[in-house]
Amino acid sequence: MKYSFWLIFLVAAISCKQEPPRVYTLQDDVSFLASDSLMGRETGTANELMAADYLVKRYEGIGLTPAGNAGTFFQTFTFKPKNDPHKEVEYVEASDSTITGTNVIGFIDNKAEKTVVLGAHYDHLGMGGQGSLHRGDAAIHNGADDNASGVAVLLQLAKQLKEGELKGNNYLIMAFSGEEIGLLGSNYFSKNPTIDLDKVTYMINMDMVGRLRDSKVLSVSGTGTAPIWPQVLNANNPGFELVLKESGVGPSDHTSFYLQDIPVLHFFTGQHED
Repeated sequence: MKYSFWLIFLVAAISCKQEPPRVYTLQDDVSFLASDSLMGRETGTANELMAADYLVKRYEGIGLTPAGNAGTFFQTFTFKPKNDPHKEVEYVEASDSTITGTNVIGFIDNKAEKTVVLGAHYDHLGMGGQGSLHRGDAAIHNGADDNASGVAVLLQLAKQLKEGELKGNNYLIMAFSGEEIGLLGSNYFSKNPTIDLDKVTYMINMDMVGRLRDSKVLSVSGTGTAPIWPQVLNANNPGFELVLKESGVGPSDHTSFYLQDIPVLHFFTGQHED
């Protein structure tokens, strides 16, 4: 009987022992987001929502606070597909002829006066079509670099900021939807923010940062949007060959914030055949 008691105690102790939290690498996040199972994460599809759910789990594991709508990590926006490429997209109520995208937004609240926005888009081109350089039958556009790479860096930064000692700012961590079809998610957020944009000091965007060449060339756009940017970048350069571009307007989500008079930086490691 005595031995049975200790056996039961031992089994209970082992069953109650918690597994250590999983440590995610950059490769883990890129591999999931760029997997065939997500079929290119096209905006408004069930596959994009699968990616959004993955991001929520990652945010929760890091310890981020929901900063979307109604106490969630999600901010949805609905629009009608446009036939005229020169016409601005209108955000509308959901119906049978509309598409709904989903931004995924978390917050690190350091009780600071100001907030920094860190962002990367997680949507991609699905099976191809408009915007694709692929010339052939429809095929999965995995988007490992565009932009699972930026999202992976975003998640690693969020973890370091949550656990680190940089408490002088709050941090909004944002994965944008709808970038590939016109910066729709960031544009919607900039006009329907879930935080006070007057308290945002700057925004950093990462789009295609997964193909750093041997020459270490790193393009940084937006360096003219705040006088201090060139000094900060050159003084904190661990060995990149920096290509600085002053304009805050470009084909990625930092543009939406610059148009709200917020200083921006956009990091990019260059185009490639893939």
